Formats: sequence, C-alpha cells, structure tokens
Amino acid sequence: MSRQMWSLLAFILCIGVLESLALLDHETESIEKCIKNYGGLTSETAERLERFKEWSDGYEEIPCFTQCYLAEMFEFYDNRTGFDESGVAQLFGQPVYNACRQRLELGGGRTQSSCEHAYAGFHCITNLEGHPFMQIESMPNITESAKTAMKDCLQLVDRDEWSRFQAYPEFPVNEPIPCFTRCFISKLHLFDERTRRWQLPIMRRHLGVPVPGAHVSACHQRRGRNQCSSIYQQFTCYVMAA
Repeated sequence: MSRQMWSLLAFILCIGVLESLALLDHETESIEKCIKNYGGLTSETAERLERFKEWSDGYEEIPCFTQCYLAEMFEFYDNRTGFDESGVAQLFGQPVYNACRQRLELGGGRTQSSCEHAYAGFHCITNLEGHPFMQIESMPNITESAKTAMKDCLQLVDRDEWSRFQAYPEFPVNEPIPCFTRCFISKLHLFDERTRRWQLPIMRRHLGVPVPGAHVSACHQRRGRNQCSSIYQQFTCYVMAA
C-alpha cells in the first residue's frame, strides 16, 4: 500500500481530534455526510473514529459509516457490488486481500453489499494493515522458507515490539527488534557463527541479496556491540550493497 494512501486513512480514521485538522473539502464533506445522522462531527464522534480499529468485529459503533465513507472516497468499493479485488490489492496488497477474502467477497447467497459487509471487510483490512506478517508476505524475491523463518522469529518476540518491524526498510543503525535478524539468519543457515562465514549463494537464493556484482568485500568486517548487532550490521551491508 502506498504511504500516501495509508496516510489518508490514518488521517481520517486514526487521529484524535478530527475537527482541529485542516481536511480537504471533499474529505470534510464526506465525513460530515456519513455521520450527520449521528450528531455530526463532534468530540464524541471523533473519539469513536479514533478507535475505529478497536471496534468489535461484529458491531459498527457508527452504523453504516464505513459503507458511506468507502463509497464516497474510494473506487475499490461500490454500494451494490461491494469490494473490487484488483482495487483492494492495488492499494493494500494482495496478501491483505487474501487474508480478508472471506469478509470482502459477497457470499452466503448475498448478491449485493450492505453496511455490515462493508464494515466487516474494511475493518479486517485496517486491522491487518501494518501487521508484520502481511509485510513479510508482501516482500518480493524471497522464498517461502525465508518468510516462514521471519514469522517464526517474530513469534518469539513480545507483541508490543512488533510495531518496530516497520522501521527495518529504513536500515537504522541499531536493529529495531534486537536479535531478530540473527534469529532468521540462523534458521536459514546463512551464517556460520563458528567460522564467521556467510553463505552468500544460499542468501541470494532465499532473500535475493546481495545483488550480483555488488561490492560486498568489506561487509563481513563490520562489528557491533554484540553478536546480534554484528550480524545485523553485516546483513544490512549485504542488502544495501550496490
């Protein structure tokens, strides 16, 4: 999903005091239209929208808001036909659509979308967006074994730390989740901690890095505060090498 599109959704659905922000005219009009029957844009409705991701799966706190909002703002949803797979996949990623498929598709004899269908589908999407498992599934050029290794290593981490996974593409100096890289590297047998040698051909097969011809001769010399940090620093070097 694009940063711009997620920013839009977070802007409208996941902020604290909506009325204090300078929304675009169309956005403001759409929100007002969709909540006008429930008191309009007040501090109470703003607080409810802020908690959108926390709403119960089976209970939309502002009835029919989601269907109205989607139909007003996005092309991937239609009040009659429901969610368009290609449109949802383009914005949020195919793995997210696949994970929410049961709620996004019209099933059970339904021939037309409804408020309940719109809410169930979009609520599923917003709760998966940013989930590290979905990010892993969306990674290009890595094997299923690599994806499984990463997921297994995340399961060993306190869930409060999962939000830090989103920082990895920025290649920070300090690893966002300590020892996560060492964990999945070990599971894939990409580094021999006894000889301190990297298995680059195997790494290319599983992860697609380093790219052929990249200048990586100095990567193995990088050192961190401990073994986990050193492996993270060296692996980051291989990933970024050109």
